[in-house]
Amino acid sequence: MHNLSALGGLSSQGRLFTLSVIALAIAGCGGGGGGSSGSAACPGGFITCSSSGSGSSATDGTLTLTLADAGTGASSNTLAAGKPLTVKVLVKDANGAVVPNAVVSFTTDATLGVFDPASGTALTNSSGIASINLQAASLASSGAAEVTASASFSGKSVSQTIGYAVSPGTVTLTNLAANTTSLSAYGSTSVSVQVLVNGAPATSAQTVSFSSACDTAGKASISHSVSSVNGVATATYTDKGCAGTDAITASVQGTSSSISLQVAAPQASNVSFVSSSPASIVLAGTGGAGLSSDSIVTFKLVDSTNSPIAGKAVNFDLSTRVGGIKLNGQSSGVVQGTTGADGTVSVTVTAGTVPTPVWVTAVLAENSAIKSQSPNLTISTGRPTQDRFSLAVETFNIEGWRRDGTSTKATVYAFDRLGNPVPDGTVINFISEGAGIGASCTTVAASCSSTFTSGEYRPRNDSEPSASVTNGRVTILAYAMGEESFDDGNANNIYDAGEAFRDLGNAFVDNNENRTREAGESEIAFGKSGTCPAYPADGRYANAPYSAGTCDGVWGQAHVRRVNLVILSSHVIGTVAPSTFTMPALPTCTGSFTFRLSDENNNPLPAGATLSMDSAVTYRNDSGDTVKASVAVSSTSATVSNTSAAGGTFHSFTVEGTKCQTKPTGTVTLTVTSPSGNASSRTITIN
Repeated sequence: MHNLSALGGLSSQGRLFTLSVIALAIAGCGGGGGGSSGSAACPGGFITCSSSGSGSSATDGTLTLTLADAGTGASSNTLAAGKPLTVKVLVKDANGAVVPNAVVSFTTDATLGVFDPASGTALTNSSGIASINLQAASLASSGAAEVTASASFSGKSVSQTIGYAVSPGTVTLTNLAANTTSLSAYGSTSVSVQVLVNGAPATSAQTVSFSSACDTAGKASISHSVSSVNGVATATYTDKGCAGTDAITASVQGTSSSISLQVAAPQASNVSFVSSSPASIVLAGTGGAGLSSDSIVTFKLVDSTNSPIAGKAVNFDLSTRVGGIKLNGQSSGVVQGTTGADGTVSVTVTAGTVPTPVWVTAVLAENSAIKSQSPNLTISTGRPTQDRFSLAVETFNIEGWRRDGTSTKATVYAFDRLGNPVPDGTVINFISEGAGIGASCTTVAASCSSTFTSGEYRPRNDSEPSASVTNGRVTILAYAMGEESFDDGNANNIYDAGEAFRDLGNAFVDNNENRTREAGESEIAFGKSGTCPAYPADGRYANAPYSAGTCDGVWGQAHVRRVNLVILSSHVIGTVAPSTFTMPALPTCTGSFTFRLSDENNNPLPAGATLSMDSAVTYRNDSGDTVKASVAVSSTSATVSNTSAAGGTFHSFTVEGTKCQTKPTGTVTLTVTSPSGNASSRTITIN
């Protein structure tokens, strides 16, 4: 403001003249009210020229701020979403001259307004003017704030502040539409919606959310979050098997709009087999623990993209119904099922009374060209039969007489009367005469194993059939619930009255290996009583003993069984026989000899034990020198074999000299080293 108090000392005429001059000067700058965009003193269309920096003076320079609607250019200090303001500043130096190329920084309350560009800076032009856009921080922004502009030039800093109001914006959606409202299966289309802010297309990007019922169900996909461009948000919709009417919804800031899209159903192209559970079932009436006479056979209907097709009828039939095989409980006729959401459909096969392979056919009801069949489903007895039940021992002669914890495996192989593997999970039980063995195992692919481990009790003073071994021979018994074997005279795969069969009595652990149960030998009772037949003459039951007087003369279920041996061998040499050998007459200078080797119980030494020999055999050669003959164990007998033979194993060695003038004579030290590293030695004499 001009200081008028200084006029008091002037005459009335002087004061009137001075006031006139001041008034003209004020009018030249717009007088603080309105101004003129064409005024030389207020270039660039400013509303006022009277503003000066807060805390600054004209001696520092001045900043002049104005606000205008960014769209129309009309003066305005009201900001709303979608209706930005232009903030314009005129920069002058202390002399009143405009300042070009000055950097102006703008600040405001970031919760109400944001600048474009986001840096909040602008450079003055040749007229000393800088401008920047001010936008509402959000649609919900509401309140009042100030914009402060600051600039530094000629070593001076000046700033100016101007206030503005922010009103919340109103967003609406209109013209939601899909590029096509009838979409082919697995096709795609665009979906667009116009975004209005306060009734006008949004000039700033607005985030629109899209959703659909099929997208939620995983049967379609749609762009979930899309930013508008020039007031339009566009999403992409892709079908994944919606097959019907889908509701698509666009929403933003609490407002939404919806349309319907019709999606065509996919066409079936293939029905394929999935599984038979289980893949092998047993004859009606022959089931037991873990066995079933029913199998669930499953197929899957898919389209050309391998996607599942739901709600379609599929017809099922069997390749054979021999013996009364049923399909979903029906003895004849086609059975129909409907595919589920995952495209699968199942049917139940129930075994009859005849063992046979069978397969299920599946045909799409609406298109018989689309069909498939299951792999063979096996209908069998499901029970191991005696003639197809065997027991193998991995290593017979383990180092177990003087050593605990040495182990070997006992493995059972079990098949039914047709030679098919018994169902996985068939239980095999084990009992041993001594030491220890796992109580049971369950079959996988017709086989399973149990571990035998050395330890007490070690059999002593047994009366074995050979009468040569009384210690260390352990009988193990493997048995399972199965059926007696028969001779299928008419090849119908079932037992018919009058056909020859091999009756089985109670299984037992044959400790003394004589196939006759005696006191103290463990027996597995089956509840039968009656005379038992002689063992088959062909020897097939030599290791399948049964207790006398425990047969019933009727073909049927029984404990199928086998016994085998594990030898608890010692590393200590018991016998080397013979232990004295005579060299051939001269001029022969080489002799080969064979001996029997056994442990201290007349059992084989442990399998894998190695033999070595040290020579103390000498002779006189043609030079008159006394030299040592070489001694070597035959390569084929340098290791103890895997055997349960009573009396041990046989081995060969060679004594060899060169140009002998006398027969080689002396001793050979035989050393046997067991798998555990224990060693034992004996002397062999060469005469």
